[in-house]
Amino acid sequence: MKKTSKMAAAGVLAAMMALSLAACGGSSNSGAPAPAETQADGSVKTEGRTMKVLNPEEPGAEDALNKAMEAWAAEAGVTLDKMVISHDDQLTKFPSMAKNKDLPDLIQTTRLHQLYPEEFVDMSTVVDTSLFEESALKIVGKDYKSDKISGLPSQFTTTNFYYNKDAFAAAGVEAPTVENPWTWDELYENAAKIQAAGNIKYGFVADVSRARYDILMYANGGSLTVKDGDSFKVAVNSPANVSTLEQFVKANEDGVMPKAIWAGGSTDNPVEYFKNGDVAILLSGSWNYNSMTTDITKFEFGVMPSPKGTVSQAAIIGGSALAIPENAKNKDLAEEFVKWFFEEGNFKNYLQDDKGLSALKNVVYEPSDEGAAADYKILQEEVSYVTDTFMVDESSAWRTYKDNEYRDYIKRAVSGELSAKDALDSFAKELSESSGWSIAE
Repeated sequence: MKKTSKMAAAGVLAAMMALSLAACGGSSNSGAPAPAETQADGSVKTEGRTMKVLNPEEPGAEDALNKAMEAWAAEAGVTLDKMVISHDDQLTKFPSMAKNKDLPDLIQTTRLHQLYPEEFVDMSTVVDTSLFEESALKIVGKDYKSDKISGLPSQFTTTNFYYNKDAFAAAGVEAPTVENPWTWDELYENAAKIQAAGNIKYGFVADVSRARYDILMYANGGSLTVKDGDSFKVAVNSPANVSTLEQFVKANEDGVMPKAIWAGGSTDNPVEYFKNGDVAILLSGSWNYNSMTTDITKFEFGVMPSPKGTVSQAAIIGGSALAIPENAKNKDLAEEFVKWFFEEGNFKNYLQDDKGLSALKNVVYEPSDEGAAADYKILQEEVSYVTDTFMVDESSAWRTYKDNEYRDYIKRAVSGELSAKDALDSFAKELSESSGWSIAE
């Protein structure tokens, strides 16, 4: 999934913003928006007005969201005033924008609306949220501590598995299907079989990201936290999680995976291993699909469904949202764009340009290429594999307290410096001390 700002600073930033907004009067006094301009028939007057848009990066001419905005603006007679502030900088600059009554009317963001939902319009009052994938709304759109939908997912990604079709065929291995997915044991076994056939160097590789490793954990019923009334307990060192890490360590030790990558002895990019034809199976994400189509020339690749663990299949999703500040001067214009954007025909046109996954239930990207169409069908299906345990972990905001330390302990287990149990026990202790949560029995 696309990188988001680290949650380690979220608690401090939230406190800073609360004080800053309080100083300028908070939501009630930080500059009321202008009354909606209406026409005789009661509709919003758009002609001749300007909508200020905040993007996280400079949109190119072919940027799908930018093209959609330009199309709406031309149709509505609106001028777009675009500004660029990165996702990270949005978190620190938003308070001063509110204080100076210089808020944008529409923001493309990954975190701002979730950290400060009270500062944003409830989007369920703007569009029918029943049209959206529930997991997309929960992960990308809403504040975890309330039911308010403070943003609507525009860009949507999921973890997924790629495979080398040529290597599979040479080894006589048939790829799994949505109807008949592999188990994790079968993935390791088949990866070893394909590797033994001699056409590739490694059977399986995964991005060096705890979010990729966590796919294994969630599939086996594990989690980093569990609910404890209105709070949480630390569960990262549960017996199920220790067993999952032991299996992952063994795959590295057996040579099915390139051990140096997860053991910390190499900075090589696993995605490049796959693109070069050195790996049979890659665990990465949907955001890499388009680059795969242009960068891979030596072999045919495809997408396969996530394997089943001892409990279920699993996936992790993310993305960015469109959010409207409650006190934006022309929030009525932003609401008109959002309504237009998520109309079925308009959103379908956007997806054809974006070539991404859809947050709407009944609208999907439809590639003209038959193979790509089959791949995207599997990618879209991955969204349904998001587990309840992942949702609980996300709601705990555990990364506020510890983040990269978790991945580093996994790497220390893979390198052999620590046993799987010692690695997870150590991280559980650190997370417990930082968060104030007790460790689950």
